[in-house]
Amino acid sequence: MVPFMKNSNLRKNISEYKAVVFDLDGTLYYQRRLRIKMACMLLKHYLCHFWCIKDIFIIKRFREIRENWDEIKTVTGEEKTGGDSGRAGLEDSQYTYTAGLMKESRDRVREVVKTWMYERPLGAVYETRDTELIRIIDDIKKRGQKVYIFSDYPIEDKLKALGISADGMYAATDERLGELKPSPKGLRLIMQDHGYGSDDILMIGDRMSRDGLAAANAGCDYLILPKSPLKRKRLYAESL
Repeated sequence: MVPFMKNSNLRKNISEYKAVVFDLDGTLYYQRRLRIKMACMLLKHYLCHFWCIKDIFIIKRFREIRENWDEIKTVTGEEKTGGDSGRAGLEDSQYTYTAGLMKESRDRVREVVKTWMYERPLGAVYETRDTELIRIIDDIKKRGQKVYIFSDYPIEDKLKALGISADGMYAATDERLGELKPSPKGLRLIMQDHGYGSDDILMIGDRMSRDGLAAANAGCDYLILPKSPLKRKRLYAESL
C-alpha cells in the first residue's frame, strides 16, 4: 500500500486500479522549472520587441482569469447565460473577458495566449518533464492498466512533446467538457465512456484544490504529488 501522505486518498495499491488518470501541467512536468525557462524566453524576446511588452501582462492576466474563472463566471453572469458551454464557449469567454480588462481585441489576446502558453512552451515542457513519472506511466501500461489525461488546458501537443501516449484525453477546452477543475465532469466522462466505477479510478495530480477536489467530487481516489523534485523522488522510491 502507498503510505499515508498529506493530500492523498488511496484505498488500495496503485496496481489494483483499472485506470490511472493524470493531470498534465505541473504533474507530468515541473511547473516551476518551466516557468523559469519561459520567463527567460519572454524577457529575451521582449527586450528585442519592447513595443509589444504589453503581451506579458496579457499572459499574466489571462492566467489569473483562467485560475479564478468559476468566481468570475458568477460575477459576469456567464453561469446563468450558458455562455461557457464547450471549448469555444469556455475559451472565447475567457479571451473576451481578458480583452476587456486589457483594452485589447479578442483576436490579439487569442494570438498572444496561443503563442506563449500553447506553442512556445512545448520545447521547455520536454526539458522539464518528470522522467521518473513518465517511466512509471510506462510500467502502469505494461501491467494492463489504462492511462488517461485530464487537464484544464489543451492536451494533445504537450503530450506529443513529452513523448507520452494515453488511452484518452479529456481537456476542459473540449466541446463535451467545458468545465474547469474542481468540477468532476472530466472524470465522470471517463467513467461513462469506458464503463468504470468511481472505485476503479485513481487521479494523480499536483494540486489538491483542483485535482484532489475533482477526484473527491467524483468519488474517486487521488494522489497529490509534491511540487519539489526531491520530495517526488522520495515518494517514487518508497511508494510507486
